[in-house]
Amino acid sequence: MPENKDFALRIEVIDECLRNRYRKWTLQDLVSTVSEKLTQRYGKSASKRTIQGDMQHMKEVKDAPIEKRKEGAITYFYYSDVNYSIKNLLINEEEISFLKDAVNILRQVSDFEIIQDVDEIVNKLQNTIKTNIIGKPSIIQFEKHSKVAGTEYIDNIFNAIKEKSTLRIIYQSFNNTESNQYIFHPYLLKEYRNRWFVIGRINHANAITNFALDRIKEIKNSNIEFLENNLFDAEKYFNNIIGVTFPQGQKVESIKIRVASKQSPYLRTKPIHHTQEIIKEYKNGDIIINLWLICNYELKSTLLSYGSDIEVIRPISLRKEMKEIFKTASSLYSK
Repeated sequence: MPENKDFALRIEVIDECLRNRYRKWTLQDLVSTVSEKLTQRYGKSASKRTIQGDMQHMKEVKDAPIEKRKEGAITYFYYSDVNYSIKNLLINEEEISFLKDAVNILRQVSDFEIIQDVDEIVNKLQNTIKTNIIGKPSIIQFEKHSKVAGTEYIDNIFNAIKEKSTLRIIYQSFNNTESNQYIFHPYLLKEYRNRWFVIGRINHANAITNFALDRIKEIKNSNIEFLENNLFDAEKYFNNIIGVTFPQGQKVESIKIRVASKQSPYLRTKPIHHTQEIIKEYKNGDIIINLWLICNYELKSTLLSYGSDIEVIRPISLRKEMKEIFKTASSLYSK
């Protein structure tokens, strides 16, 4: 039986039911209770056959002491051991192996201190169940990035966001020759193209500010009271943005782009943005795509990376900007 999220929730609910000895549980009672939880979480339900299979799995794999008794024509299910719960079980060697695989994958894409902490926890679990998992050769590899400046601040910022602590940041942007100090209330860490940013607000400001971690010179804790985030919804804020720059006053707009035939297969399989949709196809293989985005620096950089294989059709303002950029670039090569 697959160890998926539905299955994990089902056996968790069945376990909770059977540990409740103040109620008698029929198969239909279990089905109804599990289905209610599944509907709330995943919009699904469970059948009698599914619950019967789950209980059989719990008995065979988890050694669950599930028994049944008849009272007249009705059959009830219960735990014969009142102290049993699947939550009390130690994880097994296979589960430890899965955890180690996950940690190894995370280690390839991150140097965060928190990954080291997770690794230590896995090792403790491994020692607890006295298993010795032999190292396996790598079966998945990620693109290796050189360690970029600023990543040494990630753990401190992460903890500040988690604990709702204000920071004192000394920052020097690319455009300034001198550093400035800011009282900063951090709300979100975000990566864009292997560069990290912290998004929040400068003390008492009612506008969002982002700082590139590679331009931070120093971070210290501040005893100034933390201001809660009432500026943006972190789950939705970047839905219509490429990158991290959010120009003040800009609104989401329809961006139509013609894509050359040699580039269209690539953009079909790897869209520029999740809002991308194909609205027209030509016999020669060209396509027209539509994006719902805010026009910012990162969008223009992304479009420029496709060179002459794309043509911005609208908005006209973006088309003119792209035209001027290409005209200036062309003049550099005409000398």
